[in-house]
Amino acid sequence: MSEAQRTLSEATDLPSRMELGVDALDRGDAEEAAIAFAAAVAGATPSDDRVLAERAAYGAAEALLRLERDDEAAEYLEIAANSADQELRFLALRRRAMEEVRRGELPVALATYRQAEGSAPTSDARAEIASRIGWLTKETGGSSLRSQAAFRRARGVPAGAWVPRALLAVTIVLSVLTKLDPALADLFALEKITSTGGDFLSSSPWRLVTVAFVHGGINPDWQSWALHLGFNAIALDIAAQLVYRLYGARRMLLWYLLGVIGASLASSIWFPYGYSVGASGGVFALFGIALGAEWAHRPLVERGMREALGRVGGLLLINIVLGFGVGFIGGGIDNSAHIGGLVTGLILGVLIQPTRAEAMRRRWTAAVTGWRGGEILLTLAVSVLLLIIFANWFDLALWRDTLPF
Repeated sequence: MSEAQRTLSEATDLPSRMELGVDALDRGDAEEAAIAFAAAVAGATPSDDRVLAERAAYGAAEALLRLERDDEAAEYLEIAANSADQELRFLALRRRAMEEVRRGELPVALATYRQAEGSAPTSDARAEIASRIGWLTKETGGSSLRSQAAFRRARGVPAGAWVPRALLAVTIVLSVLTKLDPALADLFALEKITSTGGDFLSSSPWRLVTVAFVHGGINPDWQSWALHLGFNAIALDIAAQLVYRLYGARRMLLWYLLGVIGASLASSIWFPYGYSVGASGGVFALFGIALGAEWAHRPLVERGMREALGRVGGLLLINIVLGFGVGFIGGGIDNSAHIGGLVTGLILGVLIQPTRAEAMRRRWTAAVTGWRGGEILLTLAVSVLLLIIFANWFDLALWRDTLPF
């Protein structure tokens, strides 16, 4: 008897078998997941939660589809598609329609998508299905009016979709203002230790964040300012969109600010004599979040994004290596801020699942109840850690100054 079979034999109730199936799918083991979910469905009793058994059926269908056992999967999808639970019914109908499209059964898929639209639990889900209905209506030679109506339904803008570009716009506008007003740039830049060796940063903690809105230095020439802001703006646009797609607008914005603070603290401790400017520490934090999520929660990250993140990882590595070559800090690249932001982002991305992806555990179990609280606790823990570091940054900087490198 294999280890998986032995474990399954010890799981005698529906929730335990569900747990085994969910864990197996999150690990990418479709064979073990199919066995566990099928056992959960077969062993369900009249006293068991009916919706939970139907979720097990959907899990079995997903695993079997990954194993290309489509006929067996169809039976389980049928169970889930007739569930009283709206979200589960939607997921099953959408999955069935996707398979019908794959097999070239476009008229059948169109009818299934129309059923799914009626069960869509959110406006984002309805917009997604409406877009597919519009496309299939055109492909099957249907009414152009119906097709246009479906595309109009699909054009609803998801809540928060404007936030990444708003963050970019605020960064650009404030960077222009600090370029035009050197006094404002001096107020925003990350200055740490005074010329007499005193603690300057503790009395002006806002600089930990406002540093992201100054580029090129204090009163730089236009060319240096434009190059610095231009590169950071392009990178910020890409990174913010990636994290938004994985975690949503509120988390993206909050974690960006935490990343900027983490980068500023690393820069202050490693290079306390002088000032730093630029949004690149926060940008590295956003890329760190996305890379951490791709590494730790790979089954939840769509293939296209994984490929993009693979290229991003290489670019970040090159950037850090070049930073060591040009000079760790100062006239070159602020590598300490980059590494500080990257580490802050990696912690968040590794420890917190992508909330906008359809995690296996959230699809088929009721485990979501505790997850929201866990996510908040982790974010608070990172915030408290940064606060502790800030409270002791000056002593850490003095200690760092005694190191031989």
